[in-house]
Amino acid sequence: MYTVERFRNLPNHQSLTTRACEFLSKDSRVKAIYLSGSMSADEYSDVDLTILCDEDTLQSLLEDRYKIAEQVGEYLCAAIPPVSDRMLVVFYKEEEIKVDFSYGKLPLQARPDRAFIDALYDPASHLKEVIEKSKNLEWEIDMDFLKNRVAHHFLGFSYTVAKFGRGELWDGEDCIDWYRKNLLMFEDILAQRKREGYRRIEIKLDSSRLELFEQTLVKETTRKELFRAMDVINLYFDTFLKNKFQELGVFPKEEAEKMADYYERKKREYLKLT
Repeated sequence: MYTVERFRNLPNHQSLTTRACEFLSKDSRVKAIYLSGSMSADEYSDVDLTILCDEDTLQSLLEDRYKIAEQVGEYLCAAIPPVSDRMLVVFYKEEEIKVDFSYGKLPLQARPDRAFIDALYDPASHLKEVIEKSKNLEWEIDMDFLKNRVAHHFLGFSYTVAKFGRGELWDGEDCIDWYRKNLLMFEDILAQRKREGYRRIEIKLDSSRLELFEQTLVKETTRKELFRAMDVINLYFDTFLKNKFQELGVFPKEEAEKMADYYERKKREYLKLT
C-alpha cells in the first residue's frame, strides 16, 4: 500500500512516503493524498506530498502541520517556506531526505501535470477523476507573459553589462545564471511543459541544444569570461529560440537590435579595461 514506481529502488523515500500516508489517512480531515514532483527520482530527490481536505478543515490541518511532521519521524529542521504558507518543508534525520508537505482543499482542478501524479490515498476517488481529465489537457502559452519576458531578456543587457563593466563580477555571474534559467524557461514554455516535471537539463534539451548550453557555464570569475558566457547565451537564443518567437509575434525586433548593438559596443569598451 502507498507504493510508487518512482521509488521502487529508493527504500528510504518509500518508507517516508508510507509512514506519512499511514498516519495522515487515519485523520478524518484528510480526504486524499498524492505524490507529485519530478517523474523520475534518485537518491537526491525530495518527497512532494499534497494533502487535500475540505475547506472548513484546512486551517486546523495547517495549525497541526508540525505535529503531523513529528509523527512521521524525527527531523533535523522544519520550516514554512516563503513560496507558500500552506506548506511545511521537513528534513528528516534518519533518511536525510526532505519532504514537502503541501496542504490544499477540494475540489482539485485538472491540470496537464496532474496526469502524472501518484494517488496514494483516495477513498472517494477525488484524484482518479482529476487524473483522467488531466490526460487530455496541454499547457496554454500565456502570450502576454511571454512577450514581456522576451522584451525583458533584452532589457536585462543594460543591467548585466553594467555589472561586468563596474567590476562587480560576482553579481555579474548571478546575471549569467539568470540568463541560463531564462533560456530553460523559454524552452519549457515553447514545449508546453511544466518545469518541475523535467528537472534534469538533459531531459529538456536535445544533444545540439545541450552542447551549446553547457558552454554558458562560467569557468572563472573574470570580465572576459563573463562576456564569453554571455556571448554563448546570445548565440543560443538566436539559434534555437528567435525564429519561434518571431512566428509567435512576441519578438521585439527593433528593441532587440538596439540592445544587441549596445551590448557589442559596451563589450568592446569594457574588455579594453581587462
